[in-house]
Amino acid sequence: MSDPRVFHLVFDLIRGGTEGQCARIAMGLAKRGLPHRVAAFHRRGFFLEAVEAACGPVREVPIRHLARPSTVLEVVRLADWLVRERCDLLHAWDADAAIFGQFAARRAGTGFVTSRRDLGQIYPWHKQVLMRRADRAAGRVVANAEAVRAHFISQGLPAGKIEVLPNLLDVDERDRLSVLPCPCADRLPAGRRMVVVNRLDPEKNTGLLIDALPQVRQEIPDAVLVVVGDGREMPLLREKAAANGVEKAVCFLGEVMETPSLLSLCEAGALVPSRNEGLSNTILEYMAARLPVLATDCGGNRELVRNLETGRLLPREASPAEVAEAWTALLRNRDEAAAMGRHGRAVVEQNHSPAVALDAFARFYRGAAGCDGRGKP
Repeated sequence: MSDPRVFHLVFDLIRGGTEGQCARIAMGLAKRGLPHRVAAFHRRGFFLEAVEAACGPVREVPIRHLARPSTVLEVVRLADWLVRERCDLLHAWDADAAIFGQFAARRAGTGFVTSRRDLGQIYPWHKQVLMRRADRAAGRVVANAEAVRAHFISQGLPAGKIEVLPNLLDVDERDRLSVLPCPCADRLPAGRRMVVVNRLDPEKNTGLLIDALPQVRQEIPDAVLVVVGDGREMPLLREKAAANGVEKAVCFLGEVMETPSLLSLCEAGALVPSRNEGLSNTILEYMAARLPVLATDCGGNRELVRNLETGRLLPREASPAEVAEAWTALLRNRDEAAAMGRHGRAVVEQNHSPAVALDAFARFYRGAAGCDGRGKP
């Protein structure tokens, strides 16, 4: 079987993270003439129209609760759809897709693969149990970082079952978008801008940057922090900025779609999670924009941020003083920072281009669909 019919199951089709990667892989392979379809729990998101143009209609799987009679019915309907459409392989991209996709794939008798795109540390215990069951049922498991692979091997997943495939970033598309006007440019504070793009959730540890900023400003008075993203910690982070006396030096932009043009207005990018990180699309975006990166050694960050080569890599438990020292060094040494940015861009072009990522996924799907029955749950 050279070109299996692969169906992708994902929560929705928003632009970032896992959902965006699912959309780009499915569209990219479909545009090569390979049979790829998409189903989503919510038929919505930035990529919806583009996915349907490339892959055909997106099927909505309206599962909204873990244990309801309607949930069983929707799993049966999904399985029947897989049979009617002659699916060879179902790829579950996220937690809910893995939990419910395993049962649909078993009923349909189709091949099944799961994804592990972070360390799984933020899920409630019952989801973790069901996700481990899905991994056991899967013929193969896709990871996006060696750190993720090692983590789940340490939890008992057979080493030969999990394969690392690269995140995709289209630098040509990014470059075209980067020269467009940035709608939020007039909201940015003047000064030397460090940007952080992430959900404002506890594991992302954004407050560490706000705690470090007063010390940075002692050395570089016009240093400012641009925070892109939304989440439950927004009120707490605003309070922290005020308590640290840097409320005018921290700009909370909320959700921003035009990140390529925004990054062109900044000098460096930061991501300092304390747990759960996989391979960060945010860091790839920074590197594609030729920004040096300040990151903590969490999850797959060290696979992108090579200390003093593409940025500054700090311990996962870094203190505000350590962050401030690294931040100051990035801003103070412009030539060194520019060299890091160029190196980072080269890493993205070499390892994460559409051609590289799509070739890797195409090989993976052919192997998973023809792996002596091991692709069957």
